[in-house]
Amino acid sequence: MNDNEYKQIRTHTYYTYNLLSSINQFQTINEWASFHHEKLDGKGYPFRIKGERLSLGSRIMAVADVFTAITENRPYRLGMTKEETERILLNLVKSNAIDGGVVDILLQNFEEINRTRILAQKEAKKHYEKFLLEK
Repeated sequence: MNDNEYKQIRTHTYYTYNLLSSINQFQTINEWASFHHEKLDGKGYPFRIKGERLSLGSRIMAVADVFTAITENRPYRLGMTKEETERILLNLVKSNAIDGGVVDILLQNFEEINRTRILAQKEAKKHYEKFLLEK
């Protein structure tokens, strides 16, 4: 992926924020959806929000996003093992990118959370394939 393509991909959180900000009842949902790439150290995107301003829900979404991205199979690689996932998440905690308390809870419940992720993704894929057939 070149630099322009990478920048384009990073716009999704900004556009999510702008779209959902017009719906007052979605303020909490908007924060969780739009801030999942923000980092506790303020080096995330799109707004470079620091940790003290990130809600617990946004912190959970950030950890869940990383967890899902590294544990699921991708077209270009297999999902990572529990050990690889733990190493990456703990390194992100050490670098003040994601919340250590959230990561601790995830790691204590790794098997159940990962099993739930796998089942949810299978179900979502099944629904999506059905949707495509209906078109």
